[in-house]
Amino acid sequence: MNISENPQIKFLSKALDAYMLRQKVTAGNIANIDTEGYTKKSVKFEEYLRNASTGQERQQVLPSIESTGERVDLDTEMIEMSDTQMRVQMVSRLLRHQMDMVRMGITGNSNIGS
Repeated sequence: MNISENPQIKFLSKALDAYMLRQKVTAGNIANIDTEGYTKKSVKFEEYLRNASTGQERQQVLPSIESTGERVDLDTEMIEMSDTQMRVQMVSRLLRHQMDMVRMGITGNSNIGS
Protein backbone atom coordinates (compact mmCIF):
# COMPACT_ATOMS: atom_id res chain seq x y z
CA MET A 1 0.00 0.00 0.00
CA ASN A 2 1.23 3.46 -0.89
CA ILE A 3 1.65 5.62 2.24
CA SER A 4 -0.58 8.32 0.73
CA GLU A 5 -3.38 5.72 0.58
CA ASN A 6 -3.27 5.12 4.35
CA PRO A 7 -6.75 6.26 5.49
CA GLN A 8 -5.56 7.73 8.80
CA ILE A 9 -2.75 9.69 7.18
CA LYS A 10 -5.07 10.85 4.42
CA PHE A 11 -7.69 11.99 6.96
CA LEU A 12 -5.14 13.82 9.13
CA SER A 13 -3.57 15.47 6.09
CA LYS A 14 -6.96 16.81 5.00
CA ALA A 15 -7.60 18.14 8.51
CA LEU A 16 -4.20 19.82 8.58
CA ASP A 17 -4.83 21.44 5.18
CA ALA A 18 -8.19 22.76 6.37
CA TYR A 19 -6.74 24.17 9.59
CA MET A 20 -3.97 25.89 7.66
CA LEU A 21 -6.61 27.44 5.40
CA ARG A 22 -8.51 28.61 8.48
CA GLN A 23 -5.35 30.29 9.78
CA LYS A 24 -4.95 32.15 6.48
CA VAL A 25 -8.59 33.25 6.43
CA THR A 26 -8.42 34.41 10.05
CA ALA A 27 -5.23 36.35 9.31
CA GLY A 28 -7.03 37.93 6.35
CA ASN A 29 -9.91 38.93 8.61
CA ILE A 30 -7.49 40.59 11.02
CA ALA A 31 -5.64 42.33 8.20
CA ASN A 32 -8.92 43.75 6.87
CA ILE A 33 -10.41 44.77 10.20
CA ASP A 34 -10.42 48.46 9.19
CA THR A 35 -11.42 47.92 5.56
CA GLU A 36 -14.78 49.54 4.94
CA GLY A 37 -17.41 47.08 3.77
CA TYR A 38 -15.32 44.01 4.59
CA THR A 39 -17.23 41.21 6.27
CA LYS A 40 -15.78 38.34 8.24
CA LYS A 41 -14.99 35.13 6.40
CA SER A 42 -14.94 31.71 8.00
CA VAL A 43 -13.85 28.23 6.98
CA LYS A 44 -16.38 25.44 7.35
CA PHE A 45 -15.14 21.87 7.37
CA GLU A 46 -15.53 20.19 10.79
CA GLU A 47 -18.99 18.93 9.85
CA TYR A 48 -17.56 17.39 6.67
CA LEU A 49 -14.72 15.77 8.63
CA ARG A 50 -17.12 14.41 11.24
CA ASN A 51 -19.31 12.84 8.55
CA ALA A 52 -16.28 11.39 6.76
CA SER A 53 -14.80 9.98 9.97
CA THR A 54 -18.03 8.22 10.96
CA GLY A 55 -18.56 6.92 7.45
CA GLN A 56 -21.97 8.57 7.16
CA GLU A 57 -21.08 10.18 3.87
CA ARG A 58 -18.47 9.13 1.36
CA GLN A 59 -17.88 12.64 0.13
CA GLN A 60 -14.65 14.36 -0.54
CA VAL A 61 -13.72 16.51 2.46
CA LEU A 62 -13.14 19.99 1.11
CA PRO A 63 -13.25 23.10 3.29
CA SER A 64 -15.34 26.01 2.11
CA ILE A 65 -14.77 29.70 2.73
CA GLU A 66 -17.97 31.53 3.57
CA SER A 67 -18.71 35.18 4.19
CA THR A 68 -20.63 35.53 7.44
CA GLY A 69 -21.91 39.05 6.82
CA GLU A 70 -20.59 40.06 10.25
CA ARG A 71 -18.08 42.73 11.07
CA VAL A 72 -14.65 41.54 12.16
CA ASP A 73 -14.05 41.54 15.92
CA LEU A 74 -10.37 41.45 16.88
CA ASP A 75 -10.91 39.57 20.15
CA THR A 76 -12.95 36.88 18.42
CA GLU A 77 -10.38 36.52 15.64
CA MET A 78 -7.50 36.20 18.12
CA ILE A 79 -9.39 33.46 19.98
CA GLU A 80 -10.07 31.74 16.64
CA MET A 81 -6.38 31.97 15.72
CA SER A 82 -5.32 30.52 19.08
CA ASP A 83 -7.87 27.69 18.88
CA THR A 84 -6.81 26.85 15.33
CA GLN A 85 -3.13 26.82 16.32
CA MET A 86 -3.85 24.29 19.08
CA ARG A 87 -5.73 22.13 16.60
CA VAL A 88 -2.84 22.32 14.11
CA GLN A 89 -0.45 21.15 16.83
CA MET A 90 -2.73 18.27 17.81
CA VAL A 91 -3.22 17.08 14.22
CA SER A 92 0.53 17.45 13.53
CA ARG A 93 1.31 15.22 16.52
CA LEU A 94 -1.23 12.62 15.39
CA LEU A 95 0.17 12.71 11.86
CA ARG A 96 3.71 12.31 13.18
CA HIS A 97 2.57 9.33 15.28
CA GLN A 98 0.96 7.70 12.23
CA MET A 99 4.15 8.18 10.23
CA ASP A 100 6.20 6.69 13.07
CA MET A 101 3.90 3.67 13.11
CA VAL A 102 4.37 3.21 9.34
CA ARG A 103 8.14 3.56 9.77
CA MET A 104 8.08 0.95 12.54
CA GLY A 105 6.10 -1.41 10.32
CA ILE A 106 8.60 -1.01 7.51
CA THR A 107 11.82 -1.17 9.51
CA GLY A 108 10.71 -3.35 12.43
CA ASN A 109 12.47 -0.86 14.70
CA SER A 110 10.41 -0.09 17.80
CA ASN A 111 12.47 3.04 18.55
CA ILE A 112 10.04 5.29 16.72
CA GLY A 113 10.53 9.02 16.65
CA SER A 114 14.32 8.75 16.50
